[in-house]
Amino acid sequence: MKCERGPICAVLLVSFVAWAGGCATKPPVAPKTAKEPIREQTVSFRGADVELSGILFEPVSPARRGERRPAAVLMHGCSGMLTSRGQLPVGRRDWAERIARRGFVTLAVDSFGPRGIGSVCEIKDSERPAHPWEVRTADAYSALDYLTRRTDVDPSSVLVVGWSHGGSPVTGVVRPEALGRRAAGPHFRAAIAFYPGCSRPLRAKGYQTRMPMLILHGEEDDWTPVAPCVELTQKLKNSRFPPTIVVYPGAYHGFDSPGGKVTYLPKVYNPRAPGGRGAYVGGHEPSRLKAIDDVNRFIDQNLAR
Repeated sequence: MKCERGPICAVLLVSFVAWAGGCATKPPVAPKTAKEPIREQTVSFRGADVELSGILFEPVSPARRGERRPAAVLMHGCSGMLTSRGQLPVGRRDWAERIARRGFVTLAVDSFGPRGIGSVCEIKDSERPAHPWEVRTADAYSALDYLTRRTDVDPSSVLVVGWSHGGSPVTGVVRPEALGRRAAGPHFRAAIAFYPGCSRPLRAKGYQTRMPMLILHGEEDDWTPVAPCVELTQKLKNSRFPPTIVVYPGAYHGFDSPGGKVTYLPKVYNPRAPGGRGAYVGGHEPSRLKAIDDVNRFIDQNLAR
């Protein structure tokens, strides 16, 4: 593989080795997920400033006597938790169900609906409501409180996962001074951020993480570029919990969406684009399948489930 892109190239080479020990000769195959039946329901719980809502996914089979299950908090992107038809986007539902079928009590949190907020994708970052490091980080910890009050949830085994505008709060959640975090707990065990914006943690003085964090990013992402995340992982490589990044060649923003179609969104706010508008988004099937592998491996290593 030929590489001429500095630190990004170094990460790509590491990722290729981690994937297959070299260049893959066959397309990846979708990992098999246990077909354990799951149920879902709409729930509400107390937030710092408003009554929050979400969709809870959990295994149908009851926990064994004395068993406590791991749990996961899922944070949506800038368009909100639900589509215009009031449904979870296909990609987010796929992840919620995959994680729940691993035995996790999984809560997809709605940060926008309860506050009367629609999509913020076309709004300038400085003018957006529900700021990732303030409002949405606190929402994640409110969801953690809700889950850990359940008698069937292991309070020491809760994962937080976010995408884009929801991935950026993940970079805030992992800090010891995160809004909503209490020294006495409960605390998240590990974190996964899909294509987050990493400029703020990169600039933040003394930024540190208090848990393992996996960042999954597309090399071709022109909405939240990968370079600041690569730089962040390099900066923290000698810390107690150095973040791990996987960069997927040929992948754009939203690469983990099923379907594989990349489209151009001309109206979304993008300060890096000409005129401050427009970005490419869409799935990339080889990267989506590898991301499933990478997430499963990370969970196995950090939540022992």
